[in-house]
Amino acid sequence: MIPIQEGADADPVVTTVLEALNLRDLIELLDEVCRRRAVTPHEVCGLARSKAVASARHELWWRLRHHPEASFSFQEIGRIFRRHHTTVIHGVRAHCRRLAHRAMTT
Repeated sequence: MIPIQEGADADPVVTTVLEALNLRDLIELLDEVCRRRAVTPHEVCGLARSKAVASARHELWWRLRHHPEASFSFQEIGRIFRRHHTTVIHGVRAHCRRLAHRAMTT
């Protein structure tokens, strides 16, 4: 379980995203993506924009969009992550391009 920081040093964006994912029982999905991508949940849920963090975030968005039990809309993912839905669309498409490229090179 990812601890949700409280107090003066807590990032309100990260806290909101983690709470939203926790309510939907999706923390394990976040943990899985973070472990595989070697980034922290706080980076993925926050506003960091490094290539590694963005790729992990895009994968998480793609997995939420294609979740077997509850396929999330672009708008809902955007609300959870405090992003515009078109940003989520771009991220999901970027992840699809990376998947296709990886499939062609292996």
